[in-house]
Order: sequence, then structure tokens, then C-alpha cells
Amino acid sequence: MPYISTETINEIRNKTDIVEVISRYVPLTKRGNNYFGICPFHDDHNPSMSVSPDKQMFKCFVCEKGGNVFNFVSSYEHISFNEAVAILGNKLGYNINTNFAFEANNKNKEEYEIYEIATKFYQNNLYSNLGKNAMEYLQKRKLTKETIKKFEIGLSISRQPLTNFLLRKNYSINKLVDLGLSNTLENDIFVDRIMVPLQDQNGKVIGFSGRVYQTTDDRKYINSKESELFKKNLLLYNYHRAHEKLNKEDSIIIMEGFFDVIRADTVGVTNCVATMGTALTKQHISILKKITNNIILCFDGDEAGEKATIRAIPILEESGIVPKIIRLEEKDPDEYIIKRGAEAFKNKVENPISVLEFKMKILKSNKDMQNIEDITAYLEETLKEISKINNEIEIELNLKKLSQEYNVEYLTLKNKVTSLRKKIVQPPQKTNQIKVVKKESKYIQAINNLIFYMLKDTQVIKEAEKKVVYIENQEKKLLFNEIIYYYHKYESFNIADFFTHLSNNELLLGQCEKITSMNLKENYSIEEIEDYIKVINEEVKQNKIKKLENDLKNETDPLVQLKILNEIANIKGVNNYDRSN
Repeated sequence: MPYISTETINEIRNKTDIVEVISRYVPLTKRGNNYFGICPFHDDHNPSMSVSPDKQMFKCFVCEKGGNVFNFVSSYEHISFNEAVAILGNKLGYNINTNFAFEANNKNKEEYEIYEIATKFYQNNLYSNLGKNAMEYLQKRKLTKETIKKFEIGLSISRQPLTNFLLRKNYSINKLVDLGLSNTLENDIFVDRIMVPLQDQNGKVIGFSGRVYQTTDDRKYINSKESELFKKNLLLYNYHRAHEKLNKEDSIIIMEGFFDVIRADTVGVTNCVATMGTALTKQHISILKKITNNIILCFDGDEAGEKATIRAIPILEESGIVPKIIRLEEKDPDEYIIKRGAEAFKNKVENPISVLEFKMKILKSNKDMQNIEDITAYLEETLKEISKINNEIEIELNLKKLSQEYNVEYLTLKNKVTSLRKKIVQPPQKTNQIKVVKKESKYIQAINNLIFYMLKDTQVIKEAEKKVVYIENQEKKLLFNEIIYYYHKYESFNIADFFTHLSNNELLLGQCEKITSMNLKENYSIEEIEDYIKVINEEVKQNKIKKLENDLKNETDPLVQLKILNEIANIKGVNNYDRSN
């Protein structure tokens, strides 16, 4: 199994500037010694995430997310901690196999293995003599062998059943049924279809889509059934390729089908993803927002595609994204590129229309623009749409354009929009409100505060180890002990490296994130530390007394009662009870 040492991980972290890395994802502004930005891990509207170049740590004061540079990249990219190490390490020239963490930590290793074998099996079928007709079909669709290979397109053949092949490799039929490759009769689900593998965000195959190519079937496409790995409302076909070299200012083009994406790729438009025929979801948008806010909708050119575009716009706008639109004169992007050529499509990509332009075209489509009543109705509807725009310059330009085009006084249009805007009830502006939580007890507060300063100063670690009698809260006790263990193991303490140490322990990592995000002052006094320790020890003392007093109530033996009373007296620090008293 591939392995990377803790020393190498810490070395990579020391050579990586957390501010530089995070600023690739989120704009940061310097305030004092730290940098601040919008937190990408919750619905943030005012900068609540702090990045410390000195500590090489980030933390959010609202959602309590925090950690080192690996934790940030791991959470942002939805990859494992070790995959984040590999990505950042390779940028520094460490040449780490990016699959090492995936192989070591992946709980679905067998499922991914089966899908990988199936992908290669289908590819082999396509290139065999039995795949000749399918290959001719693909080439008639103007797909080159290079494109077929790039997108790992294959073929399912009735005479070459995948199920038998996988069973001979000792995979269980139940597993193959769960993955949607076979049925309980040990037959293939996909038969005589062009097979397109569907990948997750990391490029791992999680299912297939099979298309008929030489027979008539009501089901033109068959997709893998939903499973733990394959969920259509989360899948964006080609995401792993499209975002690979994408900068935050670049755009992503959303299409409906994977053959549209493949066709666009053949003419050099590589920043396309597809929703696999499903409606655009909030989950899709959440995934895309992590790489760019510049979204272009390029759905099919028919009425259904127009309606899909109309449905997608408000979902995007609710997420703070104002999309651009590409409308095509052909059925879909695949057909458009074949009929009109690469340059015509690239021109569309370079000149998408605004949401307002798109809506204006729809409003105009069923109007007679030679008829005064229809023109008036069109202008009324268009002004309603313009009144919803927040950008004053955009409003100004559109009103002037309408004024010139329809010979209507600019001031008349402006006054109408002003009147309409007054009627729009503005939703209350969202602010960063720290969630109301149940107030912690004085005891828990003392533990949290003590651990907060233990994470900052080894002197506090020494004091806590020497003077804290016991911590009764299990989660806090584990974190407390882990800090002491780490300090003795390495004879020093670095909080960023400690987060690396906790990378495989979600419980302690969560506790550590919560405590480091506490808004406590950086400096402390010895008296404060002593007070925290005193509160912790007093809680242990009082709980022990309560337990003994409860035992005393249930005890009938006078000698045992006296023993318990003496224990209580010792804990309270008073003289022992005497039988003669």
C-alpha cells in the first residue's frame, strides 16, 4: 500500500503558504496580521473566515470550520485529506501518487474496482471484431478514435456478458445487482449498447449510460440505477475534466447530455458539463460554485430546452449566480456543431446573452411587433423584468436601448421602472448570525478554554498535565490526552501539524475545529489558567462527593457508612469522622 510519512506531510505543509492556496479559491483581504474572506463552507455573506499566515491555519467564527491548508483543500474539493496532501505536494515537486490515499482510505474500494474492470471490459468489446458495427456508428457520428478513447466509450455485447466475466473473478452476484450491472438471474442489465462511463468529481467511474445504436428500443438510454455512489442529482458529467485547469474567473457551460459535452470537446470547448437529462439542482450549483461563479446555460434548442433554461435561472440566482445563456437554432449542441461547424459554436460561447435578453426574446416571440397593443404589452412586461435588476448601469443601458428602438421617451421608461421597483418587497438582507446554541456549563467552558490555550502554548500543556486531576467529558478527555501525547512524542507542539495528526480521527478533529474557532483573546494570564484548572478539578470533586453521598443513602452497614463518610471528609479536606463522636 502506498505510504507517505508524517515528516513528509509536515514538510509539505511548512513549504506551502496557506494564504496563497486559499486565495486561489476565495478572495482574501488583509486586516492586521491576518486575512479575511467569505467562508465557502456555509452560506456566508460577510467575511467570517480568518486565515493566519503565522500559524498557517484558517478558522470560521460562524460555522466553526478550521484547520490547516490540507483540511481546507480536502473540504473544498471534497477529497480525502491525503489526496489534498498529494495535490499540494506535487505542486512542490514531491511526485506523490495521487491515488495512494484513495486506495488506503476508500471504503468503496471493491465497488470502484468493479466499475473500473467493467469500463475496460466494455472498451475491449468495442475494439474487438464484435464491436465493428458500433465503431462504425460512432465514426458516422463524427467521433474519432482519439475522442472515443479519451471518454472511455465502450460497448456491451450479448455474446460477451459482463456478468459471467465478473463472477469468474469472484465478485458476488449481490454486489453486481447492487451496482446495477446485473440482475438476480445473473444476466447483464446493459445489452448491445454503446456504453459511456459516468465519473464522480474525482474521475472515478460510478455508473454507466447505455445507448442503443442498431436496434429500435423505446428506451434510447439506460442509466445505472441509483446507489450509494451514483446519485443523479449530484452528478455532473465531465466535471473532473472540465474543472482541471479552470480558474475562478473562467466559465462552466452546462448542457443536458453527455454527447453534447463530448461533441463540444472535439472542437476545443472543454469547459462543459452535463446534468444527465435531469433538471439543474441546488446540489449541482453548490458543486459548481466551488470552482466558478460564471455559469453559462446551453440547453437544447427546442421548447423543452427553453423551459429547462427558464427553470434553472431562479435556482442559480437564489445561489447568487447570474448566468449567461446560449440558445441554439438546432436540436442540441451535438447537432448544432455538426451542422454549423466549430466556429459558429465558438462564436456562441464567446457571446452568450444575458438573462434579460433571453427573457425579452421569449416575451417578444408571441407578439406582433407591428401592433401597438402588442408593443405596449411587450414593453410593460420587459420593464417589469428590468425593475428586478440590481445593477443601475445595466438598467440605464437597457432603458436607453428600448427608448431608441421603440421611440419612447427615456424618462417615461425610467419613471415606470422607478414606480415598479418601489412595489417590489425586498427580502431582508442576510447577515452572518452566529447560531444560537445552548449555553455551555461553567465546567465545559473551563475545559474548552484550557484546551484552547494548550493548543497555543506548551507551557499550558505542562501545567494542565501536572494539575488537572481528571476530565469527565469523554470527548474533551480524549482531545486533552491526545494533545499531551503529541507534545511528548514530538517534544514540541505545532497546531497546524497537530491537525495533520488528527486527520483520520473525525471526532477529535471536529472538537479541535470547534475549540480553535472560539473567539478568545490570544494572550492569557497564569491566573486564568489556574482558574480553569480549579473549575475542572472542583467539578470532579463535587461529582465524586455526590456519588459517595448517594452510596451512603443506600448503605445500611454502619462500618461501611463510616468509611464513606471518611472518604467524603477527605475529599472536602476536613478531619475524618470518628466513631466515638
